[in-house]
Amino acid sequence: MKVKYILAILALTAAVSAQNVDRLIEALVRTESNGNAAAVGDRGKALGILQIHDVMVSDFNRITGKNYKHSDMFNEHKAREVAKGVLNFYSKHIEKTMNRKATEKELGFIWNGGGSSWRRVASPMSDTKQKNLEAYWAKVYKNLN
Repeated sequence: MKVKYILAILALTAAVSAQNVDRLIEALVRTESNGNAAAVGDRGKALGILQIHDVMVSDFNRITGKNYKHSDMFNEHKAREVAKGVLNFYSKHIEKTMNRKATEKELGFIWNGGGSSWRRVASPMSDTKQKNLEAYWAKVYKNLN
């Protein structure tokens, strides 16, 4: 039990640098598709190596001014670009609003639960979404190490 608690504290406090975003993306790839760029999940709603939903593509397009389509997420390069763009955007948002670097766990929550999900790391809620985010993070964390 103590080891799990210590690992949780380390995961929470690990600030994300540009290199860590790349490392996190690799863990997301292993978690989401195990490297299968042709993967389709969530009843056809999640595509490619990072199992990207259409809403994530729309968010990336809003952030960058690009015009990617959901079907572009089968392209590994574009999928990674979307992940990096979205995670860097929210990482900078957290840095600006919280005066500190984002943690890997916060960015993992964003990837799985949407842009405001990072707040649930420090202020967890007793609901199904929190339970799902924690279970997802446990898988990603395992792939980080």
